[in-house]
Amino acid sequence: MTLAYATDLATGQSRDFALRSCVLAMRLAEVAGLDVHERRNVYHQALLRYIGCNADTHLLASAFGDEIALRQDLARIDLGNQSEIVETFIRAFHRVFAHLPPEDLAKAVQQGLSDAMQVSVPILAGHCEVAQRIAERIGLSEEIRKNLGQLYERWDGRGLPRGLAGDAVALPVRMVTLAQDAIALTETHGLEAMAAMIAKRRGGAYEPQLADLFLAHAGRLLKGLEGPVDRETILSLEPLPHAVLDEDGCEEAYLAIADMVDMRMPFTFGHSRAVASLADAAGKRMGLPASDIRDTRWAAYTHDIGELAVPVSTWMRAGALTARETDAAHLHPYHGERALASLGGEGEPVAALVLRHHERLDGSGYHRYAKAPDLSPAARILAAAEAFQTAREVRPHRPAVSDAAAAAMLRQFVKEGKLCPEAVEGVLASAGQPARRDTAERLSGLTPREIEVLRLIAAGHTAKEPARQLKIAPKTADNHIQNLYSKIGVTTRAAAALYALERGLVQQGRFAA
Repeated sequence: MTLAYATDLATGQSRDFALRSCVLAMRLAEVAGLDVHERRNVYHQALLRYIGCNADTHLLASAFGDEIALRQDLARIDLGNQSEIVETFIRAFHRVFAHLPPEDLAKAVQQGLSDAMQVSVPILAGHCEVAQRIAERIGLSEEIRKNLGQLYERWDGRGLPRGLAGDAVALPVRMVTLAQDAIALTETHGLEAMAAMIAKRRGGAYEPQLADLFLAHAGRLLKGLEGPVDRETILSLEPLPHAVLDEDGCEEAYLAIADMVDMRMPFTFGHSRAVASLADAAGKRMGLPASDIRDTRWAAYTHDIGELAVPVSTWMRAGALTARETDAAHLHPYHGERALASLGGEGEPVAALVLRHHERLDGSGYHRYAKAPDLSPAARILAAAEAFQTAREVRPHRPAVSDAAAAAMLRQFVKEGKLCPEAVEGVLASAGQPARRDTAERLSGLTPREIEVLRLIAAGHTAKEPARQLKIAPKTADNHIQNLYSKIGVTTRAAAALYALERGLVQQGRFAA
């Protein structure tokens, strides 16, 4: 479901498009009388059809400009109709070359059309291969992986990349293609027009018998699919027995998401892995609990998943972003948190960290402008690791900086009250930079969990707030806090003051002396 949300962002589809398509496809599978085995294949095909769509996206953007707008247009036409494809490409080229004088614009469009298929076919083939590889990494069956390699094939053999026809196109592929087109066409043209277009494409894009079956039950099949689909609905559709991942399987799945996000552009290859490596090492150096370190690492793998909502053509431009583009870019932590919300309770800490990975202690970050009390040690480490790694990577609008220069930049952010000093030094020491303080030193021999409780109390929270944030019972939190104060031998008020002094919060103006 997380990957489905990501592909909706990358293809410009409406909210929960893949999830609604999954519901529709599974309803159609039931009407068609498919067995459990085939329904399982339909289920995964619907959720994951476009997981390879980030492959070579920079090439697509270089040729056609805003690849999200192009994908939105292509989703609503008959890809077997040459004239509709040409019209769609012409619109894309007019967007790309809108700044040219009319005569030059016409030449550029003509040249673009002559190159279009040479650019497109290898990219679409790459999408299929990458989708299969990601499916393998997250533990899906060989049959499901084979189906994902046919995502652009058609009943009439006019699909890509192999031109398969008829029953050579797997039944789950045929069914999901029909379901997703029905959702997209209904959104754009309404129910009646959608039905007419499906009927027109019968025997072309769609198997005739399948199209007839869908049209006979369309109203009932589409009922209630106008809005969002919740997590429980999707989970209930998965045929038994449910597939599950162990801890190692989850680690590989998060890594697959990291690679799926980073493959969009050459200068982001390996970015999320590198941030995760720094955050993991810094968390260990600072003595965070193992579960917090794991959540920080998984958040680092997925922190940029929300960036899929912004066209690659925007990121690749050498100039500054416009105000509108900046607003869209600043929303990527929100989209990332929304994508990871599908993971449910176990994924909540990961989603919360992704939501905060661009926040700063002084409230100057984005998109929620959170301040220090809302930023846990794990969130502070992730922010520092992301800032350090990004500075060392080249971007179209600036060169990469050296490790020493990146370290100096982060330490300046500490002086300005933006980044946590312990988190920064933990990240820099993990990156091989000379440390300026002992990040392993702990106040009065406290455990990381005790320090986290004390941090929340020092920020003015009651005992209930640590219980909520740390997901422990209020009574347990009360006992924990009393044991904590007993250990350091001071009153509640003195404990808060002691922590504030220790962490420099008085100097930063957050507590009165």
